[in-house]
Amino acid sequence: MSRTKKKFQEWQNASRAIIARDPPTQYESLDNHAFRLLKLPSVMGECSHLHHFPLNDCPEYTALSYTWESPLLTAKSIAAYKNAQVNASVKVGGVTKVIRITKSLDEALSTINELRFSGTLQIPEYIWADGLCINQQDKAEKQIQVPLMGEIYSNCTLALVWLGRDETDLDGFLHIHNLLEPVIRQLETPGSEAARVFDSAWTLQDLESALGGGIDLRAWASYVSFYEKRRWFSRTWVAQEVALPSHTIICCGHEVLGWDIIQEVKDFLRGSLAIDLQTLRTVHYARPAGYEIATMSRLKNFMAVFRRSVASPNFGELYPILHDRTGATTSEQLTYAVLHECLTSIRSLDSKWGHDKIYGVLGIFSKICGGNGHKLDELVQPNYDLSAQKVFTQVAWLLLRELPSLCVLSSVEDASARRLKGLPSWVPDWTSAITNNSLVSLLSPSANASIVSDGYQGYRKLADSLLTLNGGFFDAVADVAESPQTSKILNPDKRQRVPVSCLRSVFDVCMNGPVTSSHGQSIWEMLWRTMIADRTSTLVNLPVAGDYFSFYISQLLSTHKAKYGADKLYTRTLRQLKRFQGLNNIDSPSEFIIDFFAAMLEDNVHVPQAEPVQKGHLAFAMLAGLVSIRRRLFRTRNGHLGMGPLSMRKDDQIWLMDGAHYPFLLRRTAKENVFTFVGDLYLHGHMNGEMLQDGLRDRFKHVTIK
Repeated sequence: MSRTKKKFQEWQNASRAIIARDPPTQYESLDNHAFRLLKLPSVMGECSHLHHFPLNDCPEYTALSYTWESPLLTAKSIAAYKNAQVNASVKVGGVTKVIRITKSLDEALSTINELRFSGTLQIPEYIWADGLCINQQDKAEKQIQVPLMGEIYSNCTLALVWLGRDETDLDGFLHIHNLLEPVIRQLETPGSEAARVFDSAWTLQDLESALGGGIDLRAWASYVSFYEKRRWFSRTWVAQEVALPSHTIICCGHEVLGWDIIQEVKDFLRGSLAIDLQTLRTVHYARPAGYEIATMSRLKNFMAVFRRSVASPNFGELYPILHDRTGATTSEQLTYAVLHECLTSIRSLDSKWGHDKIYGVLGIFSKICGGNGHKLDELVQPNYDLSAQKVFTQVAWLLLRELPSLCVLSSVEDASARRLKGLPSWVPDWTSAITNNSLVSLLSPSANASIVSDGYQGYRKLADSLLTLNGGFFDAVADVAESPQTSKILNPDKRQRVPVSCLRSVFDVCMNGPVTSSHGQSIWEMLWRTMIADRTSTLVNLPVAGDYFSFYISQLLSTHKAKYGADKLYTRTLRQLKRFQGLNNIDSPSEFIIDFFAAMLEDNVHVPQAEPVQKGHLAFAMLAGLVSIRRRLFRTRNGHLGMGPLSMRKDDQIWLMDGAHYPFLLRRTAKENVFTFVGDLYLHGHMNGEMLQDGLRDRFKHVTIK
């Protein structure tokens, strides 16, 4: 332990022994639109001072972002921090007072002072921390201060993120960052070798080759575990605490990290085909480690665009984003589009109270919209007396009523992921962090199933919690394929068989009933286009996607055969593949597959075309994976293929609603013309007005969703 740290702890322990004998003292009152700042001690041994300042006339300060509860999500940490509070000694108006604060906040302030006194951390002498600067015992004050957090975090000199004193996995985490940072810097040089290698989709082998050696798997494990274990990364409230400040730093133990490099490393890895990294899952959610960083980075970028657009009456650079996703055109509609974007952006983050999935974005919303948000006054003041169900329903209806697009319905998660009981089926459960990728983000602005013009709104009515729209029945589900996400196999060995089993199920769906040709495409082409929702990305472009689909199948089957041999599942799937190709007169990739297997049997080290096959497989798998999250392939009675919600059933109905950019899936109830909402869907060949060609619009009628 350093001498500075030892002296500081001796002083801290002595001061606690003194103030522990004194009872807690109430705060002085705080005027509206004013807030408190904590002036940190200038020399060791001094108390901090609490001062009042108007929001628009205050000194430079740091805004602290931390978790009240245990910093780590381990049983040991949770037990150590549960209900743990300490006495903090502060001066108010020259009088020393005692205030109870959480153990986590106490450790944050103590470590910050240690880093300041040692010269490691240079920040303004004032700091804002909610646990001290808001009287947590005064509900009236909290009602005033919580809506001001947007201003507090926007106006700070910097935000300081406190991840806790525990440095578990930090060494491995830093090792990965230190390895990748030089590579990322080289990307900024046009024509460099790194720019050439990493300009397109790359693999872990490409990275190790560029680094001149392999990367210790233990370092990757620490990189993942670092994100997994720390509570801060998954909390709803921290989104605005990162998005609003212009500058952010992170402290973990006595290590100070820059937010920008953490974001850059995460963005770099997201562009890879390093499937082993992309599929490393967190403890709580089925998503890649560090996913929350990507979420908060998008919000921060969103705010950066806003700052450049602030002088524009129509949100400047934000306009195309908001318009494409919501159909908003007027200034008022764009205001609601901002709220929708904020709610969508923090969907993956968690909160203790369901209400906070709404209230946690109000700081960002109010900062962007300013005076334009006057019609949302009822939402700006958090009201925990209302149920989360009531708040969610109010917000969903507000967005449906005010936005031209029915985009909020695409935010409704699959039924298997809903957590909040008693919520109308058409209202998104914003407490659910496990969602499918909405078609709004996947396809917008390319899809326009009902051919609506800018600003058009169809019929919408709300009575109690019943939503009535105008629409027409188009088709019904006839058959549904298996999905890895519907598998109930828990044995890890058997679960490796699931992808091939699902592949066979996909072929079965295409052959167990008629499939209607779309735009002159073969069923083979319709199938792979449906699996990726006929979209492109930086990983796959459509001219090569068909070949990549063949590579994808090849890799699945060869991997299965190498592990399990030519078992029944393997032979049945290969037989179905050959039959499927034969029925559709396809230039069969089966010869390629057979040659691929033969090469593997003869020489496991050198496989002809192994690298392009691997990259093609990974590229198609990752693009299809974005579409298939909580979705699966289906065939309709009239022979159309599509990707629909995970919980869809045979006989569910496909409807096109007036004003909708995408078809929706509804399920009949016992009451005539009353349905439950299942979700949005991709219907191949019918996303740009084709559903209307047989006079469907003339058959539109009112349909009620409960």
